[in-house]
Amino acid sequence: MFPRVAIIYLCYNNRSYLEEVFLSLAQLNYPKDKLEIIAVDNDSKDGSQEWLRTRTGITFFPSAENLGFAEGNNLGVRHALLHGAQYVYLLNGDAKLHPDAIMEAIKLAQSDQTIGSVQSRIMLWKQPDVVNATGGMVHFLGFGFARDNGRLWNGVDLAPSEIAYASGAAVLYRASVLQTVGLLDSFLFLYHEDLELGWRIRLAGYKNILCVDSIAYHDYEFKRSIKKFYWMERNRLLVHFSHLSWKTLALLIVPLLLAELGLIIFAIKGGWIREKFLVYVSLLNPRSWKYIAKKRRESQMLRRVSDREIVRLWTGKIEHQQTQSLVVDRLINPLLSIFWSVIKFFVPTT
Repeated sequence: MFPRVAIIYLCYNNRSYLEEVFLSLAQLNYPKDKLEIIAVDNDSKDGSQEWLRTRTGITFFPSAENLGFAEGNNLGVRHALLHGAQYVYLLNGDAKLHPDAIMEAIKLAQSDQTIGSVQSRIMLWKQPDVVNATGGMVHFLGFGFARDNGRLWNGVDLAPSEIAYASGAAVLYRASVLQTVGLLDSFLFLYHEDLELGWRIRLAGYKNILCVDSIAYHDYEFKRSIKKFYWMERNRLLVHFSHLSWKTLALLIVPLLLAELGLIIFAIKGGWIREKFLVYVSLLNPRSWKYIAKKRRESQMLRRVSDREIVRLWTGKIEHQQTQSLVVDRLINPLLSIFWSVIKFFVPTT
């Protein structure tokens, strides 16, 4: 018995990838009558919509505006859930799949009903022996980053492993879990939305798991876009204040404030101080307060585990290979790691 799977392919000006991506989807080793491919286009201007319109054997949703990562994917996910999909698989516009990717992810998900998401092992498209992500890491100050990014794959750790959250670039979600915890949060628009969904999955008592035998290839390149700092910083704080208990936030308030001072300095040096200022403007907006209050109520309704269980998979080390510096490596990371190694034992267990 093979469960019904819907692959949600989110396209945004990805015309140059389409032939190879859809060739990889056609070559999947999974029963075609149990597989639906749903393409959502986020108002591309490069000919992607025209190409997808002529594609047979897919369900196509063109959007007249850029809905962002969250709502763009949700458009396809809602259709999949409405039509009886038992699993949905999110695939980035610049990512393709190994022929066994879906089969291996489903095998793992079917082995344990407490698995809410299965992360594919994401390798670099142009360097297939180099890792892009083996899951998402969460820093106690709210930063999310890809685990093992830039490292050579040595194949040592072959067993499935629990992760804090799954990257939305290539991930399988159990439909019944999404129906319980909800979809990607469209208020976040861009960045941290997969982290926030992974947090809700764990809050409800489910697990996020890496499947190393399910492989995706992502044409990833770190982009130092000034605008991305706004979304990353705003959403980092929104998610933390939405889901952590007040007791845990009280434990973290001093390092959070100190981090803000440090980030202001980095923002000035990096030329994105305007974006950092706009983060504070957004957070002081009553609309953000209402959002956090609503999210906290929803979080409490979902909660089946304590903050201590949530932070069990968190780290005190900021790690991202493209943004490392001597200051981070030699000073900030050691201090934060020592602090976290002590303070995590005071995080509430109720």
